[in-house]
This record gives sequence, structure tokens and C-alpha cells, in this order.
Amino acid sequence: MPKTAEFVQKIHANSFCPTDLQTRLSQKQSKSLKICGAQTEYCVDTTVKVAHSLGHHLQVVAGLSTTTDNHYMTDEQTIAFYEGIWRDRFLKLIE
Repeated sequence: MPKTAEFVQKIHANSFCPTDLQTRLSQKQSKSLKICGAQTEYCVDTTVKVAHSLGHHLQVVAGLSTTTDNHYMTDEQTIAFYEGIWRDRFLKLIE
């Protein structure tokens, strides 16, 4: 039986707040998540760290988040910077 996608609408950088994401994951007894998304340094970073603190095992495919240039780094530098922080601390980075 194929898995169907489920969507959680969020209004905060933290995908768990104020949503029912953790409840849904608990009901499914899911502890492993693959993360992707927009605004690497805001939404993705916050969700990675919160999910990790809740005990989830995380994976991210390298380069599967996005952002924009800022005053200090290009978008590619920002993504590489955060992936370096996450790798082996918060998640498994898949190259």
C-alpha cells in the first residue's frame, strides 16, 4: 500500500509550534524524519533542532534546503554553514 503525503500548515519557524505535528508523529509511532525546506537559517534550522530535542532521528539530503543571499554570505555559503553545524550533531547528512 503506497504511503500518502500529509501536510501540516505552519505559521512559525518551528514546525512543531503551534501545530499538531508531534501528535501526528506520535500516533504513527514515527521517530525518523527527513527534513527539507525553505529559509535554511530560520525555519529549517529551528525545526531540525526542535525535532532533535524531541528525540527524532533526522536525515537531510545535502542541498535540499534553500535560502537567499544575506550581507555576510551567499545562499550556497549559508546552506553549507548550517549543514556543517547539523552534520553528526543533530542529523545524518546524506551527500
